[in-house]
Amino acid sequence: MSFSFKDIGSIFKKTPVNGSVLLYNKPDAGTALGQCVALGIVAMFFVPIVIAVFDKTWTLDFVDFFVLIVFILIPFWIVIVLLIEIYWGFLGSEIIYYSDTALYVQQKQSFRRDVVIPWDCITDIEPYDEPILYYALPTHDPTICITYKKANGQTKKFRFGYHLSPNKREIVIERIQKLLVKSFA
Repeated sequence: MSFSFKDIGSIFKKTPVNGSVLLYNKPDAGTALGQCVALGIVAMFFVPIVIAVFDKTWTLDFVDFFVLIVFILIPFWIVIVLLIEIYWGFLGSEIIYYSDTALYVQQKQSFRRDVVIPWDCITDIEPYDEPILYYALPTHDPTICITYKKANGQTKKFRFGYHLSPNKREIVIERIQKLLVKSFA
């Protein structure tokens, strides 16, 4: 019995799909290397500050509370965001594939996420630009938004297509729209 690397993907799939790949999106690992350097620099300054803050002679008053927020919580948030981005850069991926009955999205970020959206449930597909408010969150900048109805009648939005160029985003949206029309024919 022979075993290939293609078989590895089928071992971990929750549901086997007989379909075609629409988009395989893998980030550039070069950006993760830069983020590793940034993490090292942040950690170099973060560790001595944490040691100083939790020294037993330190008492907490209002000014110290402000210092705690600025010098502990903000760098801690930066470390968490950098770790999530580094994981995405080295191990993350996004695969969008389809069959005659549904659109399947598999995202491997910090956690794996598998979404199945039946063609007859999709109500809208549109380009998506994240608001600046999300800049400090590790969202990986999704560029496409699908609105669909769940089985209980609730409307839900799903965002995918991380870091796609505007041209590639339009191609994926047009392809999904054509597949949607084809599924109703």
